[in-house]
Amino acid sequence: MDINNEKKKNYNFLSDLIYWKDINVNVMRRILNKELKILIFSDGKYGDRAIEVVKKKFPKTELVLLEEQDPTLFLDEVFLSEEVELAIKNADLLILYLRHPDVVTEICDRQIPTILPVHFGEGFFNQVKSSNSNVVQPVSMCNALPNTGISVIDDFFKEFGTPHYEVNLEYNNDVNPLITEITLLRQSPCGASFNTLEQVRGKPLTKETLNNFALNVRQECREPMTVIFNRNMADSSGATHLLNFIAAIERENPSLLKLGTPLGDYIAGIRQEVEK
Repeated sequence: MDINNEKKKNYNFLSDLIYWKDINVNVMRRILNKELKILIFSDGKYGDRAIEVVKKKFPKTELVLLEEQDPTLFLDEVFLSEEVELAIKNADLLILYLRHPDVVTEICDRQIPTILPVHFGEGFFNQVKSSNSNVVQPVSMCNALPNTGISVIDDFFKEFGTPHYEVNLEYNNDVNPLITEITLLRQSPCGASFNTLEQVRGKPLTKETLNNFALNVRQECREPMTVIFNRNMADSSGATHLLNFIAAIERENPSLLKLGTPLGDYIAGIRQEVEK
């Protein structure tokens, strides 16, 4: 046995361990201080609104624009500039609004925690996940919870993902209470959650108000129709927002959703339709 060689191997192993431990400590410090370095990648189609929304919570977020590639063509080689490579190396989290699977694969190989908002199928995701275990592919960016087990990604999903509301209701002589205030505790990164608040704030709690709310979310959503038509209704942006808004109403006053009342029967019908 070459003792010197074994010592060298052990030294390299310990050095790598200390290096990654230091990185994790630094990442945790940035998480606690909301100083995550997030890169949002776009090829020009998606991600432009996400950068505006995410930057309000995580100021060190940057947008990286890459040249658009034809997703039907195989790329022999994916070239990333030195500037982009350096930005990736210094990032804590990558969000890839990219539409070419070869480009996505190349960036995922950099071993940085990564979120894939654009789907290429479960087979592709499993392949990418096998090379980088810190990659997640949520059902959608407005249908994600902080339960991935990856601290950086979970910290992001605490702020952005499945919408979480708090509502205040005012009761008067009318049958339906007034929605006096609605607060977002977690929102979609595309801005659809925030941009639709005015559709319910100050409005009576009626099925017409709820319908208009869901329709406006759908109009604000950036998902392509080809994705929406291949998705269960329960996973659609309108249903996701509406069900979570209804949950906030139920927390505020469960009696409003009792079966046998007009609003209660209407909401029960929505839940039944979504669960089909």
